[in-house]
Amino acid sequence: MSSTLKSSWMILRQKKTENEVSCWVNQLFIFMLFNCMLWVFYGLPINRPHNFWIILTNGIGSSLALIAIISFYCYTSRKQRLIVESELEAFFSFFLIMVLTTVMVNKDRERRVLIVGTIAGVLSSCMHFVLLVELCIAWKKNNLKRLQFIPSIAAFLKGALWTAYGWSGRDLFIVVPNGVGVATGVVQLILCLIIRYKDQKVDVAMLPEFRMSDKTAPAAEPQKFPMVDSKQNKTAFFIVWT
Repeated sequence: MSSTLKSSWMILRQKKTENEVSCWVNQLFIFMLFNCMLWVFYGLPINRPHNFWIILTNGIGSSLALIAIISFYCYTSRKQRLIVESELEAFFSFFLIMVLTTVMVNKDRERRVLIVGTIAGVLSSCMHFVLLVELCIAWKKNNLKRLQFIPSIAAFLKGALWTAYGWSGRDLFIVVPNGVGVATGVVQLILCLIIRYKDQKVDVAMLPEFRMSDKTAPAAEPQKFPMVDSKQNKTAFFIVWT
């Protein structure tokens, strides 16, 4: 919700998508739609009985991803519309072929679960690794603005809760991809803390106390280091505690 609704609102408010970032985000939403549809099919009673929460959460995720894609499609250029149409056709064709193949050809439930669960698990793991791309860009540019702490914490908690849920039901197809989500979430939080610490050092070095010239201050006089803002300490402590 934090990503899809925010992106949809920005597109509807600006009524344009002339941005490479918007195009890249839309690719992720298409990937997210396909991934959620796979998990909905995985949780159906014909494959995995008693998986109501998987159907509910991924059904909501599919609806939100579809809203974001429609918002992008309505205000983008004709070239981008053709790209979106071709990608959706490819994904839906693959999904339909997979459903027909697993349901009609494979009568064995365990084999259907193995096929669908493997595909959904691999795609979910890829979704978690995609989040690290933004972190790598932020790490190279040392740019804290590219990092979002709330989505990083939410991704970590989501992976931890779903890992516990899959472990309670002995479902490895849920445990493995969400275990990857926990690992990537930890990496995200660590990188966020490192980059924030570097930015704090740069901000402190740019304060007036550190710009004393040789004419106004003796060379032997020790410099006075300013105190770090308590709000920054509270933010760092909250992230470490989480």
